[in-house]
Amino acid sequence: MGLVNLEMQLAGFIVPLTIGFVIGAFGGSFNGAVWLLVSFGVVCFIAFLTLNSGKENFMTEHPQTIPAVK
Repeated sequence: MGLVNLEMQLAGFIVPLTIGFVIGAFGGSFNGAVWLLVSFGVVCFIAFLTLNSGKENFMTEHPQTIPAVK
């Protein structure tokens, strides 16, 4: 949990600086920052689609921990 917290704190520090830099680089226009955020969203969505939950393996290895729901 500490590692996740560290990464979130770093992101909270770096992202506003990066967006400010992009806005400055585009002459005060927010278009570059919006496209940056959209591209990050697309990358995150693609990464989400590639995740494998492994739920089947957990159910077969630990059947006593899964409640019986019908």
